[in-house]
Amino acid sequence: MEVNKIWNEPCLETTKRLSDNSIDCIITSPPYWQLRDYGYSGQWGLEPTFNEYLEHLWQLMDECYRILKPTGTCWINLGDSYNGAKTGNTNGTYGQVKQKEGVSEQIIQKQKQKQYNSKCLLLIPHRFAIGCMDRGWIMRNDCIWAKRNGMPESTTDRFSKKHEYFFFMVKEPKYYFDLDVIRDKHKWASKDKRADGERHESAGKNQSGQYGINAVMYNIKGKNPGDVADFWDITTKPSSSKHYASYNDGLLLKPILAGCPEGGVIYDPFFGTGSTGEAALRSNRKFIGSEMSADYADIAAKRLHPFLTSPMLF
Repeated sequence: MEVNKIWNEPCLETTKRLSDNSIDCIITSPPYWQLRDYGYSGQWGLEPTFNEYLEHLWQLMDECYRILKPTGTCWINLGDSYNGAKTGNTNGTYGQVKQKEGVSEQIIQKQKQKQYNSKCLLLIPHRFAIGCMDRGWIMRNDCIWAKRNGMPESTTDRFSKKHEYFFFMVKEPKYYFDLDVIRDKHKWASKDKRADGERHESAGKNQSGQYGINAVMYNIKGKNPGDVADFWDITTKPSSSKHYASYNDGLLLKPILAGCPEGGVIYDPFFGTGSTGEAALRSNRKFIGSEMSADYADIAAKRLHPFLTSPMLF
Protein backbone atom coordinates (compact mmCIF):
# COMPACT_ATOMS: atom_id res chain seq x y z
CA MET A 1 0.00 0.00 0.00
CA GLU A 2 1.18 3.53 -0.75
CA VAL A 3 2.91 5.18 2.22
CA ASN A 4 3.03 8.82 3.32
CA LYS A 5 -0.60 9.09 2.27
CA ILE A 6 -3.78 10.25 4.00
CA TRP A 7 -6.96 8.33 3.23
CA ASN A 8 -10.11 10.45 3.64
CA GLU A 9 -12.34 7.60 4.78
CA PRO A 10 -13.30 5.51 7.84
CA CYS A 11 -10.36 3.65 9.33
CA LEU A 12 -11.98 0.25 8.78
CA GLU A 13 -12.03 0.97 5.04
CA THR A 14 -8.31 1.68 5.05
CA THR A 15 -7.41 -1.39 7.08
CA LYS A 16 -9.22 -3.60 4.56
CA ARG A 17 -6.54 -2.67 2.03
CA LEU A 18 -3.63 -3.19 4.40
CA SER A 19 -1.91 -6.57 4.22
CA ASP A 20 -1.43 -8.90 7.16
CA ASN A 21 1.72 -8.18 9.21
CA SER A 22 2.59 -5.07 7.18
CA ILE A 23 2.72 -2.24 9.75
CA ASP A 24 5.61 -1.57 12.13
CA CYS A 25 3.79 0.66 14.59
CA ILE A 26 0.28 1.93 15.30
CA ILE A 27 -0.21 5.19 17.19
CA THR A 28 -3.55 6.90 17.58
CA SER A 29 -6.01 8.69 19.82
CA PRO A 30 -9.64 7.77 19.07
CA PRO A 31 -12.38 10.33 19.70
CA TYR A 32 -13.40 10.06 23.34
CA TRP A 33 -16.95 8.99 24.12
CA GLN A 34 -19.49 11.84 23.96
CA LEU A 35 -16.86 14.49 24.48
CA ARG A 36 -17.34 16.57 21.32
CA ASP A 37 -18.95 16.64 17.91
CA TYR A 38 -16.38 17.01 15.14
CA GLY A 39 -19.06 17.89 12.62
CA TYR A 40 -19.06 15.00 10.15
CA SER A 41 -21.37 12.05 9.61
CA GLY A 42 -20.51 8.63 10.98
CA GLN A 43 -17.93 9.80 13.49
CA TRP A 44 -17.04 7.55 16.40
CA GLY A 45 -17.52 8.90 19.91
CA LEU A 46 -21.19 9.90 19.56
CA GLU A 47 -22.60 6.42 20.10
CA PRO A 48 -25.60 6.47 22.50
CA THR A 49 -23.93 3.95 24.83
CA PHE A 50 -20.33 3.42 25.75
CA ASN A 51 -20.86 -0.29 25.03
CA GLU A 52 -21.31 0.44 21.34
CA TYR A 53 -18.40 2.85 21.42
CA LEU A 54 -16.15 0.15 22.86
CA GLU A 55 -17.38 -2.40 20.32
CA HIS A 56 -16.30 -0.03 17.54
CA LEU A 57 -12.86 0.38 19.10
CA TRP A 58 -12.43 -3.36 19.57
CA GLN A 59 -13.43 -3.97 15.96
CA LEU A 60 -10.62 -1.62 14.96
CA MET A 61 -8.19 -3.29 17.35
CA ASP A 62 -8.94 -6.67 15.76
CA GLU A 63 -7.91 -5.19 12.41
CA CYS A 64 -4.86 -3.56 13.96
CA TYR A 65 -3.82 -6.94 15.34
CA ARG A 66 -4.03 -8.42 11.84
CA ILE A 67 -2.03 -5.71 10.06
CA LEU A 68 0.64 -5.21 12.74
CA LYS A 69 3.90 -7.08 12.29
CA PRO A 70 4.76 -9.69 14.93
CA THR A 71 7.58 -7.34 15.97
CA GLY A 72 5.30 -4.29 15.93
CA THR A 73 4.08 -2.04 18.73
CA CYS A 74 0.71 -0.37 19.29
CA TRP A 75 0.07 2.82 21.30
CA ILE A 76 -3.48 4.01 22.07
CA ASN A 77 -4.23 7.28 23.88
CA LEU A 78 -7.67 7.27 25.52
CA GLY A 79 -9.47 9.50 27.98
CA ASP A 80 -12.42 8.80 30.26
CA SER A 81 -15.99 10.10 30.58
CA TYR A 82 -18.48 10.62 33.38
CA ASN A 83 -21.98 9.17 33.27
CA GLY A 84 -24.50 11.89 32.52
CA ALA A 85 -21.80 14.56 32.35
CA LYS A 86 -22.64 17.49 30.14
CA THR A 87 -19.40 17.40 28.27
CA GLY A 88 -19.12 19.93 25.52
CA ASN A 89 -18.71 19.75 21.79
CA THR A 90 -17.30 22.22 19.36
CA ASN A 91 -20.50 24.07 18.50
CA GLY A 92 -21.05 25.25 22.07
CA THR A 93 -23.90 22.89 22.99
CA TYR A 94 -23.64 20.36 25.77
CA GLY A 95 -25.00 16.88 26.35
CA GLN A 96 -27.16 16.93 23.20
CA VAL A 97 -25.79 13.96 21.29
CA LYS A 98 -28.52 12.42 19.13
CA GLN A 99 -28.98 8.69 18.72
CA LYS A 100 -27.67 7.47 15.39
CA GLU A 101 -29.80 5.47 12.99
CA GLY A 102 -29.22 1.73 12.90
CA VAL A 103 -27.94 1.45 16.48
CA SER A 104 -28.19 -2.10 17.81
CA GLU A 105 -31.25 -2.33 20.07
CA GLN A 106 -29.55 -5.17 21.94
CA ILE A 107 -26.68 -2.91 22.92
CA ILE A 108 -29.04 -0.16 24.06
CA GLN A 109 -31.07 -2.58 26.18
CA LYS A 110 -27.89 -4.02 27.67
CA GLN A 111 -26.86 -0.53 28.73
CA LYS A 112 -30.29 0.19 30.20
CA GLN A 113 -30.09 -2.97 32.28
CA LYS A 114 -26.81 -1.84 33.83
CA GLN A 115 -27.45 1.69 34.98
CA TYR A 116 -24.68 3.67 36.59
CA ASN A 117 -25.29 6.57 38.90
CA SER A 118 -25.05 10.05 37.54
CA LYS A 119 -21.57 11.59 37.84
CA CYS A 120 -19.94 8.13 37.98
CA LEU A 121 -16.58 7.85 36.24
CA LEU A 122 -17.11 5.08 33.67
CA LEU A 123 -13.51 3.79 33.48
CA ILE A 124 -13.76 3.48 29.71
CA PRO A 125 -9.97 3.26 29.17
CA HIS A 126 -9.79 0.34 31.62
CA ARG A 127 -12.70 -1.45 29.93
CA PHE A 128 -11.06 -0.90 26.55
CA ALA A 129 -7.71 -2.24 27.75
CA ILE A 130 -9.18 -5.38 29.32
CA GLY A 131 -11.18 -6.03 26.15
CA CYS A 132 -7.98 -5.78 24.11
CA MET A 133 -6.30 -8.30 26.40
CA ASP A 134 -9.28 -10.63 25.98
CA ARG A 135 -8.68 -10.40 22.22
CA GLY A 136 -5.08 -11.51 22.48
CA TRP A 137 -3.14 -8.28 22.91
CA ILE A 138 -0.25 -8.23 25.36
CA MET A 139 -0.51 -5.14 27.55
CA ARG A 140 3.00 -3.85 28.29
CA ASN A 141 2.25 -0.49 29.93
CA ASP A 142 -0.66 1.72 30.91
CA CYS A 143 1.34 4.93 30.74
CA ILE A 144 0.04 8.05 32.45
CA TRP A 145 0.03 11.27 30.46
CA ALA A 146 0.17 13.92 33.19
CA LYS A 147 -1.41 17.11 31.82
CA ARG A 148 -0.24 19.90 34.10
CA ASN A 149 -1.98 22.59 32.07
CA GLY A 150 -5.07 20.62 31.05
CA MET A 151 -8.45 22.23 30.39
CA PRO A 152 -9.89 23.88 33.51
CA GLU A 153 -13.03 22.37 35.03
CA SER A 154 -15.78 24.09 37.00
CA THR A 155 -16.45 21.09 39.26
CA THR A 156 -16.29 21.63 43.02
CA ASP A 157 -17.07 18.13 44.33
CA ARG A 158 -14.13 16.14 42.92
CA PHE A 159 -10.54 16.66 41.80
CA SER A 160 -9.89 18.03 38.34
CA LYS A 161 -8.77 15.35 35.90
CA LYS A 162 -5.15 15.96 34.99
CA HIS A 163 -4.21 12.75 33.23
CA GLU A 164 -5.04 10.39 30.40
CA TYR A 165 -3.88 6.88 29.55
CA PHE A 166 -1.50 5.79 26.82
CA PHE A 167 -1.72 2.01 26.42
CA PHE A 168 1.32 0.22 25.01
CA MET A 169 0.42 -3.17 23.50
CA VAL A 170 2.13 -5.82 21.38
CA LYS A 171 1.20 -9.08 19.62
CA GLU A 172 4.17 -11.22 20.59
CA PRO A 173 6.49 -11.47 23.61
CA LYS A 174 9.45 -10.50 21.42
CA TYR A 175 9.09 -7.20 19.57
CA TYR A 176 11.02 -4.13 18.46
CA PHE A 177 11.78 -1.76 21.32
CA ASP A 178 14.81 0.52 21.57
CA LEU A 179 15.02 1.71 25.15
CA ASP A 180 18.49 3.23 24.80
CA VAL A 181 17.37 5.87 22.33
CA ILE A 182 14.86 7.35 24.80
CA ARG A 183 16.74 7.00 28.08
CA ASP A 184 16.78 10.01 30.40
CA LYS A 185 19.97 11.37 31.87
CA HIS A 186 20.68 10.46 35.47
CA LYS A 187 20.24 13.29 37.95
CA TRP A 188 22.70 13.00 40.79
CA ALA A 189 22.74 14.72 44.14
CA SER A 190 25.65 17.12 44.59
CA LYS A 191 27.37 14.76 47.02
CA ASP A 192 27.58 12.17 44.24
CA LYS A 193 29.33 14.49 41.78
CA ARG A 194 32.96 15.37 41.25
CA ALA A 195 34.11 18.93 41.00
CA ASP A 196 33.63 18.81 37.22
CA GLY A 197 29.98 17.83 37.67
CA GLU A 198 30.43 14.26 36.53
CA ARG A 199 29.30 11.25 38.53
CA HIS A 200 31.97 9.85 40.82
CA GLU A 201 32.11 6.09 40.29
CA SER A 202 33.10 4.14 43.37
CA ALA A 203 32.32 0.73 41.94
CA GLY A 204 33.05 -1.06 38.70
CA LYS A 205 30.76 -2.14 35.87
CA ASN A 206 29.12 -5.50 35.69
CA GLN A 207 28.77 -7.53 32.52
CA SER A 208 25.67 -5.54 31.51
CA GLY A 209 27.57 -2.26 31.51
CA GLN A 210 25.86 -1.14 34.71
CA TYR A 211 27.43 0.27 37.87
CA GLY A 212 26.64 -1.05 41.33
CA ILE A 213 26.75 1.61 44.04
CA ASN A 214 25.26 0.96 47.46
CA ALA A 215 23.44 -2.01 45.93
CA VAL A 216 21.60 0.30 43.48
CA MET A 217 22.09 -0.54 39.80
CA TYR A 218 22.06 2.05 37.05
CA ASN A 219 22.84 2.05 33.35
CA ILE A 220 25.58 4.37 32.11
CA LYS A 221 23.47 5.18 29.03
CA GLY A 222 20.77 6.74 31.18
CA LYS A 223 17.71 5.67 33.13
CA ASN A 224 14.51 4.03 31.96
CA PRO A 225 12.10 6.98 31.71
CA GLY A 226 9.25 5.08 33.35
CA ASP A 227 5.53 5.22 32.68
CA VAL A 228 4.40 8.22 34.72
CA ALA A 229 5.49 11.80 35.35
CA ASP A 230 9.14 12.01 34.32
CA PHE A 231 8.37 10.49 30.90
CA TRP A 232 4.77 11.53 30.18
CA ASP A 233 4.67 14.87 31.98
CA ILE A 234 4.08 16.71 28.72
CA THR A 235 2.04 19.89 28.59
CA THR A 236 -0.92 20.22 26.29
CA LYS A 237 -0.12 22.28 23.23
CA PRO A 238 -2.35 24.90 21.58
CA SER A 239 -2.93 24.45 17.89
CA SER A 240 -3.57 27.02 15.18
CA SER A 241 -5.55 24.43 13.19
CA LYS A 242 -9.30 23.90 13.48
CA HIS A 243 -8.86 20.57 15.27
CA TYR A 244 -10.03 20.72 18.88
CA ALA A 245 -8.07 17.78 20.26
CA SER A 246 -4.75 17.73 18.48
CA TYR A 247 -1.74 15.91 19.89
CA ASN A 248 1.26 17.54 21.42
CA ASP A 249 4.08 16.32 19.15
CA GLY A 250 6.21 15.60 22.21
CA LEU A 251 3.72 12.93 23.25
CA LEU A 252 4.51 11.01 20.07
CA LEU A 253 8.26 11.27 19.75
CA LYS A 254 9.41 8.74 22.36
CA PRO A 255 6.90 6.03 21.35
CA ILE A 256 7.97 6.45 17.73
CA LEU A 257 11.70 6.37 18.48
CA ALA A 258 11.38 3.41 20.84
CA GLY A 259 8.63 1.46 19.12
CA CYS A 260 9.31 1.80 15.39
CA PRO A 261 12.60 1.15 13.53
CA GLU A 262 13.98 3.82 11.21
CA GLY A 263 12.32 3.57 7.83
CA GLY A 264 9.37 1.72 9.36
CA VAL A 265 5.69 2.44 8.66
CA ILE A 266 3.38 3.97 11.27
CA TYR A 267 -0.41 3.79 10.89
CA ASP A 268 -2.75 6.28 12.57
CA PRO A 269 -6.46 5.35 12.19
CA PHE A 270 -7.60 8.79 13.44
CA PHE A 271 -5.11 11.03 11.69
CA GLY A 272 -6.69 14.38 12.50
CA THR A 273 -4.48 17.27 11.43
CA GLY A 274 -1.39 15.12 10.97
CA SER A 275 0.60 15.23 14.21
CA THR A 276 1.54 11.56 13.91
CA GLY A 277 2.59 12.03 10.30
CA GLU A 278 4.84 14.98 11.08
CA ALA A 279 6.45 13.21 14.03
CA ALA A 280 7.02 10.15 11.84
CA LEU A 281 8.64 12.12 9.03
CA ARG A 282 10.84 14.09 11.43
CA SER A 283 12.04 10.78 12.87
CA ASN A 284 12.84 9.21 9.48
CA ARG A 285 9.76 6.97 9.51
CA LYS A 286 6.84 6.67 7.08
CA PHE A 287 3.12 7.02 7.79
CA ILE A 288 -0.32 5.94 6.61
CA GLY A 289 -3.30 7.85 7.95
CA SER A 290 -7.08 7.50 7.93
CA GLU A 291 -9.24 10.58 8.55
CA MET A 292 -12.99 10.85 7.96
CA SER A 293 -13.13 14.65 8.05
CA ALA A 294 -12.28 16.15 4.66
CA ASP A 295 -11.40 19.42 6.39
CA TYR A 296 -8.91 17.78 8.76
CA ALA A 297 -7.43 15.64 5.98
CA ASP A 298 -6.86 18.81 3.95
CA ILE A 299 -5.20 20.57 6.90
CA ALA A 300 -2.95 17.55 7.45
CA ALA A 301 -1.99 17.35 3.77
CA LYS A 302 -0.97 21.02 3.73
CA ARG A 303 0.93 20.62 6.99
CA LEU A 304 2.92 17.62 5.74
CA HIS A 305 3.53 18.83 2.18
CA PRO A 306 6.77 20.71 3.02
CA PHE A 307 8.24 17.62 4.73
CA LEU A 308 7.40 15.39 1.77
CA THR A 309 8.73 17.77 -0.86
CA SER A 310 11.74 19.16 1.03
CA PRO A 311 13.45 16.28 2.87
CA MET A 312 16.14 18.63 4.20
CA LEU A 313 13.53 20.05 6.59
CA PHE A 314 13.89 16.94 8.71
